[in-house]
Amino acid sequence: MIKLENVSLLKPGFRNREPIVQDVNAVFGSGERVGILAAPGSGKSSLARLLAGIDQPDRGKVMHAGRVSWPIGFAGFLHPNLTVLENINNFARLVGTSPAAVTAFCRDVFGIDHGPRKVMQDLSPTQRSLLAYACSLSIEGPATWIADETITVGEPADRIACDTILAERLETGGLVFLSRNARQLNAYCDRFLVLINKRLVDCDNLGVAQEALELSKLTSLELEERCQHV
Repeated sequence: MIKLENVSLLKPGFRNREPIVQDVNAVFGSGERVGILAAPGSGKSSLARLLAGIDQPDRGKVMHAGRVSWPIGFAGFLHPNLTVLENINNFARLVGTSPAAVTAFCRDVFGIDHGPRKVMQDLSPTQRSLLAYACSLSIEGPATWIADETITVGEPADRIACDTILAERLETGGLVFLSRNARQLNAYCDRFLVLINKRLVDCDNLGVAQEALELSKLTSLELEERCQHV
């Protein structure tokens, strides 16, 4: 479970830091599958890191009950000059789990080569994405999983493995999925919010919301009213 109390989060930077969310109150219950529709450049990744506990709010409180995942596929921890094994060890320390368990999962489930001399910068972009995805899904047990656009990666065979593991994880856990794509959210989630006016607004009609966010056919206030009255 994740609870936001009067949370404000500003975009990264030193000057003119615009709010991503402002004075937001929200609860994402254990086992819920919640989709958050947000326009490109609106701060989805920052909000995902906030929900995961990687970043802290500028104001307010974010409370976690139970395990909350590293954002699925988030590769911000991967250092290009370190080996694959060194990066896995760093990840394990960040999330408080066994490096051996993460290594075994990446090898046995996704077939990732952990050669002791294999450096991250020698991997292809697809291989790096797959490693980040495998690390984030390596944690077992009930959790609220956070996804920022990325819900599956790699070649077709890799994507099948991703879907299989994610389905297993969601049998006992919840999901908060942030995306610009309403179709994606509808495929994985059953409760929906829209990031608009620096708020998270409940909205069942993602088609209306996405049309407004992408084409600007409605003002933000009109969209909020439409969302609240669907």
